[in-house]
Amino acid sequence: MYDPTFGSAALSKHLNKSDFLKYPALRSERYKEALLNQAVITAQNGFSFLPLTRNDLAGRTIYQINDLASDLVLRKAAQNIRRITASKQGSRVEIVRRLKLLCEEGMPFTIAKMDLKNFYPSVDQEFLSSQLRKRLMTAPSTRSVISSLIDQFRLNSVSGLPPGLAISAELSEFYLQDFDKRMREQLNAHYFARYVDDIILILPELSNQKLLKVQIEAALPTGLKLNFSKTKIYVFGNAKNKTTSVEHSFDYLGFKFNVYETGRGKLVARKVELDIASSKVKKNKTRIVKSLLQYLADGNFDDLIDRVRILTCGYQFFDERQQKKRSVGLQHTYSLINSSAPALVELDKFFLGMVLCRSGTIGGRLALALTNRQRKELLKYSFVRGVADRVHFRFSADRLADLMECWKYA
Repeated sequence: MYDPTFGSAALSKHLNKSDFLKYPALRSERYKEALLNQAVITAQNGFSFLPLTRNDLAGRTIYQINDLASDLVLRKAAQNIRRITASKQGSRVEIVRRLKLLCEEGMPFTIAKMDLKNFYPSVDQEFLSSQLRKRLMTAPSTRSVISSLIDQFRLNSVSGLPPGLAISAELSEFYLQDFDKRMREQLNAHYFARYVDDIILILPELSNQKLLKVQIEAALPTGLKLNFSKTKIYVFGNAKNKTTSVEHSFDYLGFKFNVYETGRGKLVARKVELDIASSKVKKNKTRIVKSLLQYLADGNFDDLIDRVRILTCGYQFFDERQQKKRSVGLQHTYSLINSSAPALVELDKFFLGMVLCRSGTIGGRLALALTNRQRKELLKYSFVRGVADRVHFRFSADRLADLMECWKYA
C-alpha cells in the first residue's frame, strides 16, 4: 500500500545509489538514521533554510539543493503530488507519433504551434499555493511541505519555480492541469498536446487567428502568457493535387515535419516525413567540433572515440535517481525517423569533412595530431549506420558526465 507520510521508512525509500557514492557516511547506520530523522523534522516543521545553489547552464540559471535531508523531503513531496493530482508529463515520442498520423489526413486543417513565455519564473506563487490548498485537502503534510518550500523561494528571491529541481517539473504540470482540460474541451480541436511549455493544436479550418491566441491566453493560469514571437500558424488545404512538393514544414519537440500534398486516386492522404530539427542538427555539429577541440587540447584519443560513440550511436547507463537502466542517443531520441533521413546524411558529411580536413584553424591542427590509423578508427562511426544498425555502448554515469563536460554549453 502506498505510504504518503514523511516518516523515516517512507523517506528512506528515496535514497538511491548515487547518494551513497556522494555521501559515503551513509553506509553508517547511525549517520543514516540521523539524516532521516533530520528529514522527518524538516517535513514536520517546514524548511527553516533551503540551501539553493545557482548555476549557469547555456546562459540560463538552474538550481540545485545541496542538502540531502531537504532533498529527500522534496523527492517524497514530488512523488505525493504526482500520485494525488495524477499530473504527468506526456510522452514526447507518443505526441510526435500522434501528430504525424493526424497530419497524414487529407482534409483541410490548421496547426497552431506556440510556447509559453518565460515559463517557470512566470508561475504565480500565490495562485499555485491557493490551488494546492484546494487540491491537497486530504494531504496536509504534503501541503505544509510545499507551502514552506514556496516561502523559501520568496526568501531566496526566486520568482515562480526554480528550473533544475525535480519538484518544479511536478508543480508546473499540476499548475497547468486545468489549462490542459480547458484546451481539450473548449476549442473544438482535433488534437491538443503540451510538452512542458511547447503547445500544439490541430484545428478545423481557422477563420480568426487573433481570436485563437486571445482564447488560449484567457485560459492560462495567472502569470503565464504566450510567446507571440514564436507562435506559428500553418494552414493545410485539400490534399487533392498530385504534387510532390512540401506544403508546409515545421519543427516540434526536436523533430522536423515535412508535410506533402499527395493524392492516391480516391484515397486522398498526405505524406509526412520526419527528420531532426535544424536546431538539433546544429547542436550535434557543435558537439563534433567541441569534441575535436578537446582532443587537440588534451590528446586523449580514447575520450574522443567515446564522444563520437555517444554522438553517433545509442548508449546505456544506469540512472541512479530513477534506479533503472536508460537507453539514450539519436536512435532513441529520434526513433521515429528513417535511418536515411537527410539530417543524418548531413551530419555524416560534416563529420567526415572535419576528420579529413587538413587546412583551416581546426583541420590544420588535426592534420598534425591525428595518424591515418586514428582517422580510420574515427570514420568507423556514422550517424546513419548508428541509427540503422542500432549500435549500442555502455557507460557509467560518471564516465558520461566526464565525457560530456566539454559540451556543457553546446
